[in-house]
Amino acid sequence: MNELIIANYLMKNTEDKRMKRWVLSTIISRTYYHNFVTHLLEAAFQREVYRIVDRGGAVHADLLSKLKREVLEKFWGDAVVINEGAELTWMRQPHYYMGLYPYTYSAGLTIATEVNKRILKEGQRAIDDWIEVLKSGGLYTPVEFAKKAGVDITTERPLLNTIEHIGNIIDEIIGLTEEIN
Repeated sequence: MNELIIANYLMKNTEDKRMKRWVLSTIISRTYYHNFVTHLLEAAFQREVYRIVDRGGAVHADLLSKLKREVLEKFWGDAVVINEGAELTWMRQPHYYMGLYPYTYSAGLTIATEVNKRILKEGQRAIDDWIEVLKSGGLYTPVEFAKKAGVDITTERPLLNTIEHIGNIIDEIIGLTEEIN
């Protein structure tokens, strides 16, 4: 949410098309790509690891590397060459293996995107609602927390809205690029 709020601020306070394109490109590459694509790949990898463990199997570095490469190859297909060593990214951050960590990022960003859109549309009322939700701390379950923020994550609608929002940002980047060139 903080990244989106800062992006809103930067976009509102500049007329420089290159700056706007940079802000939007940063949101796509560092916020949405990382939290959706990177974490989706990590979740797919985790699912394979948990399947082995749930069946009573053992995991070791060679198997984890093999599984990671398979996930990368399946996801990217022939669109991307998977460099040697890419399969080692499973070791990158140990906190990935604490529960279903990768899912929290995409769910959180989906909620943040919906709340951000509310803030841009409704202004102070939506800001006040968001602050009240944050004040609640850990009082609510994730579903209740999202609902208090005005987002129903029990349906696919927030995710579909977020995907549409990403598409709109990309369209805006393309438009700015055409204007600059």
